[in-house]
Amino acid sequence: MGLTSPLFFVVLIVAAVAAVAGAVLLWGRVPGPRLIRLPARVGMIVVCQLTAVFVVMAGVNNQYGFYASWDDLLGGGSGSMNTNAKHKAPPPGPAQLTVKFDAYAQGFRKADVHGSKSGASGDVMVWTPPQYDKKEYANTRFPVIVVLHGLPGSPRSFLRAMRLGQIMERQIAEGKAEPAILVLPTITPKGAKAGCTDAPNRGKGGTWLAQDVPDVVAHNFRTLPAPSGWAVMGISTGGYCAARLTLDYPKRYVAGAALAPDNPAEGPRSPLWLAHNTQPNVDLLVGSSTQDPESPPRFADWLGHAVHTPTTVTPMLLDTGGHNWKTWGRMVPEALTWVSSHLEAPRVVPLASPDAP
Repeated sequence: MGLTSPLFFVVLIVAAVAAVAGAVLLWGRVPGPRLIRLPARVGMIVVCQLTAVFVVMAGVNNQYGFYASWDDLLGGGSGSMNTNAKHKAPPPGPAQLTVKFDAYAQGFRKADVHGSKSGASGDVMVWTPPQYDKKEYANTRFPVIVVLHGLPGSPRSFLRAMRLGQIMERQIAEGKAEPAILVLPTITPKGAKAGCTDAPNRGKGGTWLAQDVPDVVAHNFRTLPAPSGWAVMGISTGGYCAARLTLDYPKRYVAGAALAPDNPAEGPRSPLWLAHNTQPNVDLLVGSSTQDPESPPRFADWLGHAVHTPTTVTPMLLDTGGHNWKTWGRMVPEALTWVSSHLEAPRVVPLASPDAP
């Protein structure tokens, strides 16, 4: 029974109702002296409260997608990784890269992707713009924007909390963004821990997001070549990852948008370390709110002062809003417009992969 399955939620509701009904029926029927009846009744109250809390927690999780599975909740999804493999996997061929993306929700398709280079695996969701399936665009390739969720969270968070596909479609319709493919991968795949980088005993999260996921998407969809046609953006921890990936993988991503990112000075090969020690030809947008203590405006200042030409950092500042989905929802449309302006526009390119739909 999955953590986010409707059946599990119904079971919790039934349990909560049964707990209340049982307490009402048994309250006056508890036998024995007062010293026995009192703890029994307290136990009934505790059971009622716990079941009600579980219902609320499950409902909130289903709404915002904080945890996608039991492994995600209990921390078991990243525990099985082999960093001492003696045999290297062969280079990915067409058969390894061909993945069936099934219709999911809100125009997104979803697949379980296995990374041949990172050894990691996890959900990847893809949204194509309305132009993608039109006859006149049959030979057109599109830019790609990889969008990273925060923690706790999952790719589904962008569907439940802000309907990302609808936001992008509106930006395109209003002429504020070029038609682009949105890619929502998990940043906590099985076989790699959070952090979006390759590190000993933590797996290859950087390879997963900068090579495996893009390779699979490029093979199965009509995408423009990297780096001019690829960008990455994210919120909170995903924003931290977007900054790190942009600075660390300039051959993949030409631009990035870090919205309310975690502290860029923390972690191995942190965004701030990369800003000081590398000079990639990339552009980075850093969004923050003056009322967000977890991601204050000074993070953008740190990165802006650390980078060297030709790297650029553009701050985006909101006057109000905390570290939450409502604030990020105000940032995302402008960030999509900014990212789109730094990407190559859709154009006709010979299709190298016959499998791209």
